[in-house]
Amino acid sequence: MRILENLKPERVFYYFEELSAIPRGSGNEKGAADFVESFAKEHGLFCHRDKNNNVFIKKAASEGREASPAVLLQGHMDMVCEKNSGTVHDFEKDGIKLILDGDTISADGTTLGADDGVAVAIMMAILEDDDAVHGPLECLFTTEEETGLGGMKAFDKSLVSAKYMLNLDSEDDDCATVSCAGGVRTDFEFCDIPFERCAGKVTLSVTGLTGGHSGADIDLGRANAIKVAFSMLSGLENVRLIEAVGGSKDNAIPRECTIVFTCDDAMSAPSILAECANDVRETLSDDDKSFKFNAEYSVGAYHAFAEKYSRGIITLVNSLPYGPLGMCEDVPGLVETSSNPGIIKTDGSSVKITSSSRSSVSERLDGVIASLDSLAEFTGATKITHRDRYPGWDVTKNSKLQAIYKEAYRDLFGEEPKIVGIHAGLECGLIKEAIPDLDIISTGPNARDIHTPDETLSVSSTEKVYKLTKEILKRLA
Repeated sequence: MRILENLKPERVFYYFEELSAIPRGSGNEKGAADFVESFAKEHGLFCHRDKNNNVFIKKAASEGREASPAVLLQGHMDMVCEKNSGTVHDFEKDGIKLILDGDTISADGTTLGADDGVAVAIMMAILEDDDAVHGPLECLFTTEEETGLGGMKAFDKSLVSAKYMLNLDSEDDDCATVSCAGGVRTDFEFCDIPFERCAGKVTLSVTGLTGGHSGADIDLGRANAIKVAFSMLSGLENVRLIEAVGGSKDNAIPRECTIVFTCDDAMSAPSILAECANDVRETLSDDDKSFKFNAEYSVGAYHAFAEKYSRGIITLVNSLPYGPLGMCEDVPGLVETSSNPGIIKTDGSSVKITSSSRSSVSERLDGVIASLDSLAEFTGATKITHRDRYPGWDVTKNSKLQAIYKEAYRDLFGEEPKIVGIHAGLECGLIKEAIPDLDIISTGPNARDIHTPDETLSVSSTEKVYKLTKEILKRLA
């Protein structure tokens, strides 16, 4: 028996469960693309699949609606792959184990992939629904959204004839998103670091933090495990790093970090770190009340990075900006600029640190990049690379789609929806850059704690958004 078998809308949750069984982390979307392409062929729909595994499907207008403007529905097939410590799950091979609890769908110790698998399921259900009323319909299923919007960057946007676009990658069912931030990823590398011998090591681990989306949740005051762990080293003398591993996705706030190191009087380090952990605990928000700390000393012969280079790495991590760096003047409460150190890992004699920065103002993002360049030079990083920059998306003035969305929402649900901007990045900016006249909004059902193993999706909210999407299509036809 299917976990989601009796839920409504039946076909949305059928396709969501089918998709959940397919591994589809960013860069591994072939299986998901095969699934969507096969669906199109089975239903006799036009289908174009490119070398990046983006899938573009078109369906003819409903009878009598042939003269209506085309509408594009869009979402991404890939998902962020995060799991709890101790969870046995291979994201390259295993499907997501779904859990249903009342109105809430979650996963067993991993991310759920509702971001943005629910969009894929909604589009497939609408394409299949011959009773849906719409003009010419286009659906775009993209790849590698979570790792730099790679699929949308590569997609041939000249295939799109739509005048209106509904992106289905938002997480609140009572609002339409009409603008988003741009962003860039930055890699710092320390290469060919010389080693020195040491006779003992300390293993420091920080776990239990909540984490979250590095854009949408950046203003919630949640702690960054990499920043917390490295800040705790400040009370120790002559620290030499042996290994550091923290975070796994630069667009997720790190929940865990482990640092292996030696220092002067390493045997006493665990007790010093324990006192520091108590101080850290007092500064944490209620979201991070499950914070856990452990430090152990081990005797043995080890190779540590030379003190000079270790000091540079530690200084860099402790100096990297984290959290909101500026607020939007025109939208109260909206973050304008932010940064998140998301990953650190060692590989032999090298260390790599990746940070994700965002801003709705291009010039402010330029300023963050300049400050990161200065930090790299000051701390002796071998190399710094800024990559995967993507544009923001500005509000469309006098948007017909916004007006129809608000009318449809009011008529269906008897209340006024919200029109908002978000600090997270969306693919809307890239397609708007290529098709400036495209009228766009972003919607989606209630999904919480995305990019974390606590991710959830609301069943009733999914039904609400499905109904709303069909009504908007009908009114645009």
